[in-house]
Amino acid sequence: MKKLLLSLTLMVSGMVSMSAQCTITPGCSVGSNGYCTTPTAGSSLPNATVGTAYNTTIQMSVGTTYSIATITNATITSVSGLPTGMSYSLNPTSGVIPAGGNGCMLITGTPAAGTAGNYTVTANVTANTNFGAFPVTAAWMLTVDPATTTGIKTIAMLPSTIVLAPNPAKSDLNLNADFNFGKVQIIDALGNVVLTHDANYATQTTIDVRALNAGVYFLQIHDGTRILTRKFIKE
Repeated sequence: MKKLLLSLTLMVSGMVSMSAQCTITPGCSVGSNGYCTTPTAGSSLPNATVGTAYNTTIQMSVGTTYSIATITNATITSVSGLPTGMSYSLNPTSGVIPAGGNGCMLITGTPAAGTAGNYTVTANVTANTNFGAFPVTAAWMLTVDPATTTGIKTIAMLPSTIVLAPNPAKSDLNLNADFNFGKVQIIDALGNVVLTHDANYATQTTIDVRALNAGVYFLQIHDGTRILTRKFIKE
């Protein structure tokens, strides 16, 4: 009996999860382009964090005309650009918003490890009019922050999956890795931070070191969970 109740509970939970929808609360005025969204297309969504549950809603309204065309409906055919661990659902579930109607898109999930960075979330839409069907896209920016950590971070030796070149360096120092990293600090032999560089969670970046005096320096590379250290020489 306990196993049966557990199975039923899991089944109901799964059905609730699958049917999760946003609530339509239109709050924008449709312009000459035939639609509007809240947040406005081209703006930023609330930041997400690696390993933390995320939930945000985008409201959408469709007008009745676009230029000289009469709109029948707009169909959201797909949404692309979401980081691993996140998904979307639509209301109406069909993705079809009639002319003069409203809909919404719910973005939920937990960003997976290694997904810190910037993303462009794009809704691909087909606008159906009396002149035929036209493809339309609406996009928003989404930033995924590194996982929040407490206490002192572990300082680890940098793995062999990163390359510094040239080393020694005179002007530009190139970093290439097979993982995403953000802030890079250059520390002199006395332990002073002499330069800070933001790699924007890319896998490669170039740092201008022309302003540094000749000598031995240490790079501290932050990947969101660790501080990785490597030595280089400035000529």
